[in-house]
Order: sequence, then structure tokens, then C-alpha cells
Amino acid sequence: MTQTKPSLLTRLFGGAQEAPTPDPLPTPTSAKPAETGGARPRLGHEPVLHTMLARQILDAHLRNRHQLLDRAPTDFRSFDAEETDLLVRAMAAAAHADGELDATERGRIRSRLNTSSLEEEDRDRLQRQVEQPQCLEELIRRVDGPRMAARFYAVSLATVDKHAPINRSYLRYLAQRLGLPADLVVRLNRQMGLRL
Repeated sequence: MTQTKPSLLTRLFGGAQEAPTPDPLPTPTSAKPAETGGARPRLGHEPVLHTMLARQILDAHLRNRHQLLDRAPTDFRSFDAEETDLLVRAMAAAAHADGELDATERGRIRSRLNTSSLEEEDRDRLQRQVEQPQCLEELIRRVDGPRMAARFYAVSLATVDKHAPINRSYLRYLAQRLGLPADLVVRLNRQMGLRL
């Protein structure tokens, strides 16, 4: 059986005492700024700052999204003849989505049309075409950007009974087909008193 050779500390101190522990080195956080070249210790505020910055970025992003909305997206006085034509047809498509155009929906379309800048002859022509709506897919192909998409949805929303289940399903489908951001849809719905 082999014996292990005693270490230098054991031979010097006879094994009676444990080796002295060295003094702990100062940690960087306990060092003074002058000793560490002027670097200040981290105080752990980064998560809070990151959260605040992320919230500001999100708020700015949502404000930009909402700029797609007009002040009154269903006010036909601000639309030109081509936009008016498309949006009246959008209203007709929405009104017929449940299978029939009722007197209330017809009145809403007529009311919007009467506020437009169209000549009386053009208004009468569009009013007649409301009775036979164009295919929704053809109408959506005419939507040329996010602003018009928001208007298309808004006038459709203003036309129908928003609380009827079939109309709510139509509006969800329409928002999806138009590619509207969810936050924009929520804002439009709230403006018109609807929560989908």
C-alpha cells in the first residue's frame, strides 16, 4: 500500500491548520468608477428601458396604420367619380350578402349617394345598379391600395345590420380579402359600434 506524500502546506504547518484562504478579489460592481477607467456598473434597468422603447415603437406603428383612415371614411363628398362608383357597388354587395336588399339598406345607400359630387344622372344610374350587385371578387380587384381598402370596408360596415350573424361573417371575410390590418378593423368596428 502506497502512502501519499504530504503536501508542502501539511509539512510546514503539521496538518493542524487549514490553509489560509486568500482575500477575495474585489468584483467589478464594487469597484469605484475611477478604478475601472470611469465605467459605471450596470444597474439592471435595461429590461424596463427595452419595454418602454418597444411600447413607443408599437404606438408609432399603430398611429401610422390608423393614418390609412380618413376622418370620415364613409363621407362620399371626399370621393371622386370612380371611387364613388366602386364604393356604392361595395355597399350593394354588402347589402345583398344576406340574400336580400331591404328598405333600410336601400335607404342607407341612397343617402350616401345623395351626398356625393356626382351628377344626378350618374346617381340614378348607380342607384339602379344597386339592385343587381357586381361580383365581390371583381370589386376587390378594383381596390388600388390600403386607403381604398379601408374605405371599402367602412362603407360596407355602414350599410348592413351589424348585429346579424350572416353580416358579421361577411364583414370578417371582407376584411380578410381586403388584407386589412387587425387593429384597423377593430378601430373601424368600434367607430360603427361593432365588436367582432
